[in-house]
Amino acid sequence: MIGISIVFPDKKSKNVIEIFKTNIQQQSQTEALGRVLTSIFPDCRINFDIDDRDKILRMEGSFVDVRAVISVVEDLGFSCKVIPDRVCEDTANPPEEMRAFWETGFLEHKTMWGFEPAKSAIIARDVFVEEGIRDVLVPGIGYGRNARVFIDSGIKVTGIEISGAAIELAREHYGTDMDIFHGSVTDMPFDAHLYEGVFCYGLVYLLDPDQRKKMISDCYHQLKPGGWMIFSVVSKNSPNYGKGREVRKDTFEVGRGGQVFFYDMNAVKRDFGGYGLEDFFEIEEPNNAAGNRPSFRFIVIRCKKGE
Repeated sequence: MIGISIVFPDKKSKNVIEIFKTNIQQQSQTEALGRVLTSIFPDCRINFDIDDRDKILRMEGSFVDVRAVISVVEDLGFSCKVIPDRVCEDTANPPEEMRAFWETGFLEHKTMWGFEPAKSAIIARDVFVEEGIRDVLVPGIGYGRNARVFIDSGIKVTGIEISGAAIELAREHYGTDMDIFHGSVTDMPFDAHLYEGVFCYGLVYLLDPDQRKKMISDCYHQLKPGGWMIFSVVSKNSPNYGKGREVRKDTFEVGRGGQVFFYDMNAVKRDFGGYGLEDFFEIEEPNNAAGNRPSFRFIVIRCKKGE
């Protein structure tokens, strides 16, 4: 079952976040408790995740009175205690945590998305072929399932990958056709080469705001004049939006140490508007890793660098 996250009034996000462990079991209970808490703490953003083992209550605002929250919840018949190691003022996304997250993922789940390329990669391949692009950088190349469509079309691929395990999988399944830099995209650039194209599937939405800004800028500056960069990012219209603990606006925790920022059209214009934004459109991406689960909704973003 996908975790339920019920959000009560969309108050403006502040800095202080307090996480509480409860014994709330039902969605109807979270709705009733949420209304009470909102009336008492009108300046706080409140949500629940009752599929978390700790039946999480999350409070965010400029100030959260922990004792008062516990008192209110207990008066309504539920247990409630703060979880100290999940209290924070902001949620950073340091490269060492991202490295550990992905290294563990690839070691445990190997080729977790299968070998069929994403629909976004096929769209990008068609653009690159039409534009005569023969030299592409792929940040977050993983084990190479999306890069294969470019190689099969005669395009030289250079990748960047934070996980050594993923690079080994790429070598195992695709040989040495691809050059791959081992490192985090937050450390770009890895070379002084200018590429004719850049393709990035996902990845950028796993970064915090400053990291996203830097990566997009770094990719654009590694394009030759007239070159194209194509990003594919998860949309707020995707069925997985709002699942998990919200760590900042439109950003939700996934697994242990991962986080996802969900884009809408305004966020696309804000992040990519200064980098030759040509167009963007929403597509369905099959959920290859989850059997019969619904398709995700992604936004394909196309940017062209001026001549």
